[in-house]
Amino acid sequence: MRNISIFLSLVIGAAAFACGGDTQDQPDTGDPDAGDQDAIVQDDVVTDDADHGSVSTTYPAFKVDAPQVVSFGGPILATPKVVPVYFGNDQTTFTDQITAFLGKLTTTTATYWLPAVQEYSVGALTIATPVQLTESAAASISDTQIQTWLSNKLTTNDPAWPAPDANTVYALFYPTGTTISLGQGGGSSCSSFGGYHSNITVNQKDVSYAVMPRCAKFGGLTGIDAVTATTSHELIEASTDPYPQDQNNAAYGQVDDNHIIWEFVLGGGETGDMCAQNIDSFFKPSDIGNYVQRNWSNKAAAAGHNPCQPSAGLPYFNSMPVLNEKVSVAGQLTTKGVTIPVGSSKTIEVDLFSDANTGAAWTVTALDGATLQQQPAELSFSWDRTSGKNGEKLYLTIKVLKASQYGAEGFLIESTLGTQSSVWVGLVGN
Repeated sequence: MRNISIFLSLVIGAAAFACGGDTQDQPDTGDPDAGDQDAIVQDDVVTDDADHGSVSTTYPAFKVDAPQVVSFGGPILATPKVVPVYFGNDQTTFTDQITAFLGKLTTTTATYWLPAVQEYSVGALTIATPVQLTESAAASISDTQIQTWLSNKLTTNDPAWPAPDANTVYALFYPTGTTISLGQGGGSSCSSFGGYHSNITVNQKDVSYAVMPRCAKFGGLTGIDAVTATTSHELIEASTDPYPQDQNNAAYGQVDDNHIIWEFVLGGGETGDMCAQNIDSFFKPSDIGNYVQRNWSNKAAAAGHNPCQPSAGLPYFNSMPVLNEKVSVAGQLTTKGVTIPVGSSKTIEVDLFSDANTGAAWTVTALDGATLQQQPAELSFSWDRTSGKNGEKLYLTIKVLKASQYGAEGFLIESTLGTQSSVWVGLVGN
């Protein structure tokens, strides 16, 4: 995987925005009230009579240059087989609810599971008989210890544990009272993360596993919903990218190079990560009865639809900055963005699109990545207009106030209409 550390100053706080939480973003500086006046860009200054496009009944009005989750070329789980694992000190009334939920994932494949995975060549899943342990889970355990423990279980020929094959993922459900820690600054369960998946090597073969801590509250959800939402996220990622720690076998785990900044802003490049921060990421399908997570669809994104599927059935809208320059980040990555030297400004076009008639215009706001981290602002913004509809163009002037140590600064464009919102991620290189 790519080294995430070089992007931290760009994007750590952006996830708080994408989650729908309150942010400490500054109002756009110098945002003029343009009224109905037209404007054009001359020498990076917005003046009269620009091409602002016009409201269009072609949806989307522009060719959408959306991110794509790409594969490293490793295998996926074509027919995933989930083995639930419960500990002796857990409540059977709760684990019974988990087992019932897992069963519903197998019977509602047409409405939830398959739409989330089939474009990545993953098929329907099956749920094996749960492994009910008599041993209690430790009060505190690290992922390294979990890997050693799981490897021992799978190499002792315990008949309670089905042997792994090319489609097996072991789903480890830890009870209340167990804290799980990840190395390299990964933090602790229920504060830094709600679950994760990874892989170990058993008899020289990769084996996938997922870990679900028991969080009283996570992502705004509580009780069984906090567990089922996490489980849906991890099982889908474990199926589309089952061996993320194996450089030779990783699958759908990264965003394409031209949009790599999205991966770091959203906290990861797997299909669940790309949607987990959205305000409407979690929902409760009537045929499942528990909360699950929407997941990224490359096909929907490329077509200008809501990339997080299944959608809520509302028109999708977004505001796409035109970023056609190649910029370097810390001399290690080259990606799409706009080049602006420190102390200088440049005006870029922002194309508004939707996949259906939204009725009213939506409003746009530019957000500085450093400000979202409660750090000194690196960018300031000025719009010629702050609202529009499908087919219209806005112009955003960006000024670089301060360079990051990596020579690149991240920003977001938020589009809002009523209670709906969407985000586009951009990058400035110096």
